Amino acid sequence: MRIAVMADIHSNHIALETCFAEAQRRNAEIFIFLGDYLGDLAYPQKTLEYLDGIKKKYPCIFIRGNKEDYWINHKNGKHRDWVWEAGRSGSGMLAYVYNHLTLEQIENFEKMPISMTMRYQGFPDFVICHGSPWKTNESMREDYDYIDELTKRLETELTICAHFHIQSKYTRNGKLVINPGAVGVPLRSNGQAQFMMLEGISGKWETEFITLQYDRERAIQEMDEEKLSEQAPGWCRITKEVLRHGQATHLMTLMKAQELYEQHTGINDWKNIPEEYWNMALEEMKVPE
Repeated sequence: MRIAVMADIHSNHIALETCFAEAQRRNAEIFIFLGDYLGDLAYPQKTLEYLDGIKKKYPCIFIRGNKEDYWINHKNGKHRDWVWEAGRSGSGMLAYVYNHLTLEQIENFEKMPISMTMRYQGFPDFVICHGSPWKTNESMREDYDYIDELTKRLETELTICAHFHIQSKYTRNGKLVINPGAVGVPLRSNGQAQFMMLEGISGKWETEFITLQYDRERAIQEMDEEKLSEQAPGWCRITKEVLRHGQATHLMTLMKAQELYEQHTGINDWKNIPEEYWNMALEEMKVPE
């Protein structure tokens, strides 16, 4: 049994196509997708159409990520204090994707579970999730101070998560936690796309991390075609840096912009940071234009 596990596509249909082709070459029989299908890159419908094509050919499992929660919550009127519009780095890309989605697609996101226990006869059960089994936006990074308490709550010996975009494997409290890396906006991979093969052999699960070159400049060209720098100027700038180098992150930039905004104004509101503070953060972090 060979399972391809992919996460955090973030609308990067070009990286997805490359990863899918490699998974086929490795004789994947089942595909598991761990959420955050859209966001950050251009033409979100291309990603959804490609995933639909995979679903027609192979058994697929889809988990909901925190990105999907943003669009679900926006549809349900839960973002009244958050201005979603073009020109804002904190919300412009969310608005761009939301405006490309149909109601049916958002409702399909709502139907996705945030975690599942996978059971295959003859092999140990394992849990899949985006953030943690309990929250889509709860990171299971090994270096977070709460990880000891979190891993004590895990119900299976193996948990496969996503969300923090770093290909990793560690054991804590006798529990193995694996992140397959990100297809679309991977970190610490020099910008290369990542996923994982999970193979059942002699009653055990064996894992193999995959890292692939793909046409990153074409992905960036599509961002320019769609004028994403007008949708979310600072956010688009950091996305291009992540695609090319995979070092600086959106979260790092957001935290720096929030810090600068509070220092200068006394206002602590990460959702509505003015663009000037995003620019200041990017300059401090030496992210090229």
